[in-house]
Amino acid sequence: MLRSPEPGPAIRTLWRGLCIGALTLAALVLAAGVAILAGALPYRSEASPSEGAPIAIYVVTNGFHTDIVVPTLSEAKDWRPLLQASPITRQSLDAPWLAFGWGSQAAYTELGTLADLSVGLALKAVAFDRSVVHVQPVISILAGEEARRFTVTQAGYRRLVAHIERSLQLGADGAPVVLPDVTHGTGDAFLRGRDRFWLLRSCNVWVGEALRKAGLPVGLWTPLARSLMWSLGPGDGPEHPVQPLRSRS
Repeated sequence: MLRSPEPGPAIRTLWRGLCIGALTLAALVLAAGVAILAGALPYRSEASPSEGAPIAIYVVTNGFHTDIVVPTLSEAKDWRPLLQASPITRQSLDAPWLAFGWGSQAAYTELGTLADLSVGLALKAVAFDRSVVHVQPVISILAGEEARRFTVTQAGYRRLVAHIERSLQLGADGAPVVLPDVTHGTGDAFLRGRDRFWLLRSCNVWVGEALRKAGLPVGLWTPLARSLMWSLGPGDGPEHPVQPLRSRS
């Protein structure tokens, strides 16, 4: 009886590597599919009582990251004391809008362009990096595909406010902890976050959590900006021009 020769160690190693690579690729494809599906399926939290006048907010995206834009001053919340925490944002107390973003400290403050991305920085960002809250004063907003306007109830907005405030790490004096001299140069500032950033709880997941608490129909899990925006729908409201404040320092 003829017998085939046993494969050598090199062949076995190559075959094992190919199998591992194929399984890894399949897992990544499956994870991406789950992320898209979970993010695109809208889920709305409990309806809020419709007391008081509704409040307009915006969800803004650049295709990868999302921010929540809220009025600096409203019946439900005055954000000006928060702006006072940083010498940079303190100069923009008259800004009518304020954009909040959340994310990895390393990615937010060290990654300027994709050319700055390194293996070490990527691993740090996905492996429970410290979080920061980005605060950007905004002059005006243009509603459109990348900046969608939504109205929420007073109760829903207060829950959104509580979500943002809970994300801030407070110092011994009870004030937010500012990262000194860390800015993108647009009149913005970074505040120390409480929770850790990691792969399954990204910046877009944080935004999805906030919007769900506000009563908007948001995907069950929103790691991707695009699926989050799909679940939100087109939004509503008039158009206004968008322009972040430039540094006045």
